[in-house]
Amino acid sequence: MKLLTVNIHSHFDKMSELQFSHALEYLADLIIRESVDVIALQECSQSRDTEIVEGIHALPGFFHPVSGEKGSTEPASPQIRDDNFAYLLVKKLEDCGVAFHWSWTGAKIGYDRFDEGLAVLSRYPAVDAESFYYSRHADYNNWKSRKAIGLFLETEAGKKWFYSVHMGWWKDKEEPFIPQIEKLQERMTGQKKDVFLMGDFNNQAEVRDEGYKYVRDLGWQDTYLLAQVKDSGITVPGTIDGWKEVTSGMRIDYIFSGEKVNVVSSEVVFNGRKDPAISDHFGVLVNIE
Repeated sequence: MKLLTVNIHSHFDKMSELQFSHALEYLADLIIRESVDVIALQECSQSRDTEIVEGIHALPGFFHPVSGEKGSTEPASPQIRDDNFAYLLVKKLEDCGVAFHWSWTGAKIGYDRFDEGLAVLSRYPAVDAESFYYSRHADYNNWKSRKAIGLFLETEAGKKWFYSVHMGWWKDKEEPFIPQIEKLQERMTGQKKDVFLMGDFNNQAEVRDEGYKYVRDLGWQDTYLLAQVKDSGITVPGTIDGWKEVTSGMRIDYIFSGEKVNVVSSEVVFNGRKDPAISDHFGVLVNIE
């Protein structure tokens, strides 16, 4: 089973149409070439003023994520627009003869003109989907709102949940990391051994006694550490949005498992070496037996 997570950073203010097209092309190429089974995307966005794709909820590959929490200001039903990155990626993969199940949700408004969201795509049959806020804010207009989306999949190892998450920062005054990961942990009670958390955790593995250690102390297994073969693991080369003071590489994107699994390899992709960089984050590709 191959898993891939990427903070794709689509629709940021300075992204050109050519960059957007290349990101789609290179991502689809790697998914096909490496036979990736499950993909988690963060900052997977769409413009708020483009055409709505009619009938998307009736498509066999799309799973509507169950949501509707009290106090949430998110749209009742996710409207997929024609420049939605996940939608275009699924279409490109279908054009190459590869069908994926998928789900997408908007988490908040980004840069005042985008629906910034998350997605999960899968070659495995999907059984269910859900999305929920784990931040204190469940306000679609608040840029610090944080959300998860998950697909429940029928894998060769049984039914498993795969979540795409984009966490807040450890010391954020409004949205600190601990309440967020605790809420996530609470949602996983009773099913944790059948869960993978994939995404941008905004906490460095190299920093002691902060978010990364907190996640591991909750019992989550870092597939990078479990991997028989691994590289540096660095997923951000230097300064990016949210990390203005950082000048060196960081490992902040992870694939965590609720139980110990046999990981053949963990590889950083889209870092400009083996594959072109397509975002301000690199991706993580994990091969699990």
